[in-house]
Formats: sequence, C-alpha cells, structure tokens
Amino acid sequence: MNQNFHHLARGIIVMENKVLLAQAKGYSNTFLPGGHIEFGESAKEALKREIEEELGINCEVGNFLGLVEHKWEKKGKLNCEINQAFAVSTRNLQPNINPESMEEHLTFFWSTWKELDKHNLQPYPFRELISNYIQGSSSVWWESTLPFPIDQSNRN
Repeated sequence: MNQNFHHLARGIIVMENKVLLAQAKGYSNTFLPGGHIEFGESAKEALKREIEEELGINCEVGNFLGLVEHKWEKKGKLNCEINQAFAVSTRNLQPNINPESMEEHLTFFWSTWKELDKHNLQPYPFRELISNYIQGSSSVWWESTLPFPIDQSNRN
C-alpha cells in the first residue's frame, strides 16, 4: 500500500457560536480552513497564507489550540496527517454570510458547533474539541485516530 504524509495548519474561526467550515466540491466531508505547511514555513505563517489564498482575506492567527493526528484512505492509499490548530480572528467575515472561495474547488460555510457531526467534519476529533473550545475550555488538546480502524467516512 502506498503511503502519503501531510503536515497541516488549521484555523478555528468562530463568530456568534458558529464555526467556518470548508468543503471540497464533490466530497461529503468538511474540514477547517487552512492547508499544507511548506518546508521551512512556520505553522502560523502557513495558516495565514492559506486563509489569504482560500478566502482572499487578512486574518490574525492567535493561540495554538491543539493537535490532531489522523489517518484516512484515498483510492486504497493510506494517508496520515498532523493538524496543528490555531484560533483565528478576522474583521473581514460575517457569521450570517457564507464567504466566497478564491479557490474553485472549495466552498465555505458557517455551521453551529452542534452540527459538526451532520457536516462530517474531519478529522472527527475536532468535533468534540471545537465544542469544548466554544463552551469556554482554554486547555491545549491532543487527539489521535491512528490506533483505530478507518471507518467509511474516511474512505473515498
């Protein structure tokens, strides 16, 4: 089995108890804004760059919130990723208007934290961690899906 590794920076953008989610067109799962960290780039720099590329906005990358290790399959290939998550703030978004994507293959929309299961947020540990964060937890967290079997929501 071929293997791929991804090192990602993800932004948790919360406004009025809503979380901004991204979705690749044609897929059922969602994910947090952000993307791959380039060699020699800090996670915060990568996240700021990715949000500017994806949404065309400036943002402030704040506190490190935690890390999620995750695995998934695509066309029979195992993929493993490390997601570093940060609080992100911006004055360029409104929680009642879905932002326009600057990248043709992505859409963005707001979700309440109670609907993260419905929107199949991946990696799935983010669902509980974001819920705790929105409800006031300031603890830095870590989760991993690596010890568990890959379920159908993580295969395509």
